[in-house]
Amino acid sequence: MEAALAFLATMETSLILWFGVFVRVTATVLLLPGIGERAVPARVKLGASIAFSLIVAPMVVGDFQPVNSTPIEIGRIVLTEAMAGLLIGLSIRLLMFVIQIAGTIAGQSLSVAQMFGGVSGPEPEPIFATILTLAVIALALAAGLHVKVALALAASYQIAPFGLALAADDVGSWAAASGSAAITLAVGLALPFLILSFVYNVSLGAINRAMPQLMVAFVGAPAIVMMGLGLLILALPVILQVWTDRLDLVLANPFRVMG
Repeated sequence: MEAALAFLATMETSLILWFGVFVRVTATVLLLPGIGERAVPARVKLGASIAFSLIVAPMVVGDFQPVNSTPIEIGRIVLTEAMAGLLIGLSIRLLMFVIQIAGTIAGQSLSVAQMFGGVSGPEPEPIFATILTLAVIALALAAGLHVKVALALAASYQIAPFGLALAADDVGSWAAASGSAAITLAVGLALPFLILSFVYNVSLGAINRAMPQLMVAFVGAPAIVMMGLGLLILALPVILQVWTDRLDLVLANPFRVMG
C-alpha cells in the first residue's frame, strides 16, 4: 500500500511538472511566426503545442525540483509558466512586427496602395508588407524554426526556472528596450526605400519647377513603382538575411534584447 501511495504521489508530481511545461510551450506557440497566425486553426495550434511539449518536457523535467500539489501552488505555477511562455513568444513575435513595420514604411514611402489584407490580421496593409511577411514566415519554417524553438524553450529554464516568476522591473526594462530596438531595426530595414522616396520627391520637385506645364505626377507614379519593385528585388536578400540573423539571436536567448 505504501509503495502504491508513493507511486501515485510521484505520478501526481510528474503530471504537474509536465503540465507546467505544456503551459509555457502553449503560450509560446500562440505567438510563433507561421504556427501562431490567426489563419491557423486552433486544433493545429493545440497539436503543435502537444508536439513541442513531448519534445521539450523530457529534456528538462528531470532537473526540476518536486512541487506541492495544492491548488494554490498549481495556480502559481500555471501563472508563472504562462508569463514566461508569453515573454518568449513576444520576443519572437516582435520580429514579425519589425518586418511588418518595415514593409509598411516602404510601401507608404513609394505610394503603393493597400491591395490585400494583412497576413497576421484582417486589416489591409501595403503589398510590400505582405510580401515581406510571407517571405520571412516561409524562410523561418524552411530553416527549421520548430527545432530552434524547441531548443530555445528547453534552454529558457536556465534563465527563467520552472515555477519562479521573473522580476517585474527586469521584465519592464526588457520590454522597453526590445520595443525601441524593434522600431530601430524596422526603420533600418526600410531605409533604402526612404532614401529612394526622398530622391524621387526632390527630382519631381525640380522637374515641376523646370516645366510647370508637365503633369509630373502622371509620369512619376509609374516610375516610382517600378523603381520600388526593382529596389525590393535587390534589397530582399539582405533584408531576409538580417532578419534571419536577428531571429537566431533571439532564439539563442529570448530574454535578451535584440541587437
